[in-house]
Amino acid sequence: MAKSCTDMADIYKSVEHCQGQVSMPGAIEKAYFIKKAKIAKWPKLPFAEATDIDKVAVYDGDFTLAADAKFHRIDLMPNEMEPESEQVGAFGSYHFNNKATLPIPGTAEKATGTIAMMNNDDVIIVIFQRDGKARIIGDPGFHTNVKPAQKWGKSSNDANQTSIEASCESLVPLPFYPGKLVTDDGEISGATGQLISPAAAGVPGG
Repeated sequence: MAKSCTDMADIYKSVEHCQGQVSMPGAIEKAYFIKKAKIAKWPKLPFAEATDIDKVAVYDGDFTLAADAKFHRIDLMPNEMEPESEQVGAFGSYHFNNKATLPIPGTAEKATGTIAMMNNDDVIIVIFQRDGKARIIGDPGFHTNVKPAQKWGKSSNDANQTSIEASCESLVPLPFYPGKLVTDDGEISGATGQLISPAAAGVPGG
């Protein structure tokens, strides 16, 4: 028997905000990235299959990476990144475009080389809320668009910085990733942003 619209689960709940509760704006001054080709298996994004509204936009599981692959850290300028999500598409296929501009201090060789390589690549970028929760710019079904730029400034009072404007479409706004991140720094919790175990000595990043 065909499934009717009335058979679809209704998982809506009240969205409360308690007096005195604080939700800090902005993002932590770090991000991690990896080539999409280095992701062997993606965690599952429940979306319409979720049985709880809290899980709709939360990845379930960990990223499985290719052998020896790791997420790489980018240190960012404080209080300069403003992630956004906006609706795109048409009725029946509405989804979201998730984007953020990553502000990197300086225009030195490593920053310059990184944006040169990213310019025609497909990457996954992980950013963090103030409370440490990881959010993802990237999707297994969509290309991540990267628009890098640099400005040197004219005087000592001007900015000298590299920026990476990254955007990617997704079914949900900037999905949460509470799983494990294997990085150059060691294993990081996507739920807290904290280091679980540091990289071993002698290993790049350790």
